Amino acid sequence: MGCYETVSEIERIVASNGGVASAAQLRTAGWSRSQINALFAQGWLPLRRGWYASSSANSQVVRAVSSGGALGCVSALRMQGVWVPDSELHVRYSARARRSRSGVRSCHPYRLDPPVLTAIDPMEIAVASAANCLDAEGLVIVLDSMLNMRMIEMADARATVAASRFARHDLAERCDPKSESGTETIIRLRLRAAGIHLRTQVAIPGVGRVDFLVGNRLIIEADSREHHLSKYQVDRTRDRVATGLGFMVIRLTYEDVVHRWNVVVGDIRAIIRRREHRRPITTSA
Repeated sequence: MGCYETVSEIERIVASNGGVASAAQLRTAGWSRSQINALFAQGWLPLRRGWYASSSANSQVVRAVSSGGALGCVSALRMQGVWVPDSELHVRYSARARRSRSGVRSCHPYRLDPPVLTAIDPMEIAVASAANCLDAEGLVIVLDSMLNMRMIEMADARATVAASRFARHDLAERCDPKSESGTETIIRLRLRAAGIHLRTQVAIPGVGRVDFLVGNRLIIEADSREHHLSKYQVDRTRDRVATGLGFMVIRLTYEDVVHRWNVVVGDIRAIIRRREHRRPITTSA
């Protein structure tokens, strides 16, 4: 392997592993022991035996590798842009290194123990770990996000569930590739679990596509800081138009859904008990 090819391969390895590389990866790419040792002069740091971090390495990857494992489960998926239900540090360890560690959540695939070869687990191992780590709602959130981003197909979601501790449940059938955020997935799952019928991603003439429609006129939108701050005025204009057409609009934030759900579902039930969601829309666009 030529020098240019070797450098390119190392850059690829480092970029795909959050700025961390192992001696085994470097040797496979054609680096000699002296070249590996020369990394220290360039600001690289040893994390544990045979593992090194560049000066710009991701802090969570550094923590995971320093603790003896690889960044795994939902932490690895978050690095790829997947919407995940928590911000804990999830690390996968080999069986011999697996033990309780403060501030770290140890995760691994159901009944499997693949070797730790990279600083960040590959997607297929990370999602298999998530299926063994998360509750049913959390797993659907992750699968929804991956389906929406076209990282996986529905067949992959079914295979993930079938190989997990949820194999006897129809979790994959509860997934919706149209869901654009975890907040949206949570609303859908919890309202349906509460026996509230809703339609998702409904196109309303004059208004556009809304997240949920309950009955004829109750619109529920899932707001998130990431997706809606830049669209604040657009969203309020849509709400005004929808109200003018006779719809009711409820916007739910992440805090509403995660921390105030009992209050939220109580408010929605109150509207349904009064059958306000069933009133026909009489104003045309």
